[in-house]
Amino acid sequence: MPTPIAGARARLYFNGTTLAGWCTGVRVSENMQLQRVDVLGNIDSEEIEPVGRQVTMTADFVRILSESLQEQGIWPRGGTFDVLNFPEMSATIYDEVGGAPIYTLEGIVCETRNFQVDRMGLMTVNATFQVRRVHDEAGP
Repeated sequence: MPTPIAGARARLYFNGTTLAGWCTGVRVSENMQLQRVDVLGNIDSEEIEPVGRQVTMTADFVRILSESLQEQGIWPRGGTFDVLNFPEMSATIYDEVGGAPIYTLEGIVCETRNFQVDRMGLMTVNATFQVRRVHDEAGP
């Protein structure tokens, strides 16, 4: 019988070893960019060709004191030099029960982060990353 993947099984790791704190959700989007080949004298496209791929990842975190994304090494700290020299990262969504990676993301670069706090809830941080490539458990 197939085993579905649930949030209780999944953990998010950056660079192989850094557990992403209390991550409450991850969304990955892979977009194949296509170009139509249209020619004179034909109302229909001759072909549709792939010309690129874009991958983005968004992760939601519960904000814990003294464990910001910067403290975890997931987000750059400092000025222009530090941001420009912040290394690309990798991430793995890992099945803690089965002991195997589910998805691996390569070439991650920080893009946006925002936070929210209200009087009745936990403070949360939402971070968005640009990604060069994503692989499932079958590999590249």
